[in-house]
Amino acid sequence: MEVDLQDNFSKRSSYNPFYIFVKNLGAFFLMLSVLFFFNSVMRAEEKQIGEIKVIREGPPPLEEPQYLDLGTFVVNMPGDKYFLKSSIQLAFENGAAKEWMLARMPLVRDLVITHLNSITVEQFDDTRNRAVIKIDLQNRLNSLFPNKTIWEDSLPVRRILFLEFYRQ
Repeated sequence: MEVDLQDNFSKRSSYNPFYIFVKNLGAFFLMLSVLFFFNSVMRAEEKQIGEIKVIREGPPPLEEPQYLDLGTFVVNMPGDKYFLKSSIQLAFENGAAKEWMLARMPLVRDLVITHLNSITVEQFDDTRNRAVIKIDLQNRLNSLFPNKTIWEDSLPVRRILFLEFYRQ
């Protein structure tokens, strides 16, 4: 008997136009809410992608860097009140340029000492000058190389790396 009632109910509701309208309306609202949900998710992802900030600026990283350790330097700062202590490494992309500079190490060390000796306390204390000091030292070291070399790179010293850089 219950089975007959259930069959009669399903037969009546499947042919009832109001029931069909409500059923289609419910499906429509369900699809509409799914569309709005996916749209809001996509906009949130676009917003996150748009808000990504570039942290790293400057030249791209070296692919296969080769390093040359220049050692530790302790020099008098102008005014003879402080000492500047610095350990420096150079980064190259070309092994031939590294070997060329290694053969002229006394000249390189003298150039570095002369440059570090010219840094004043005011320049050292302003942390924005660290990049300027590195660039200036890099330009001076690259000026040691001859104009025509066996390697194609005109500026073989790619990076100056301070392992220690402080005032005593």
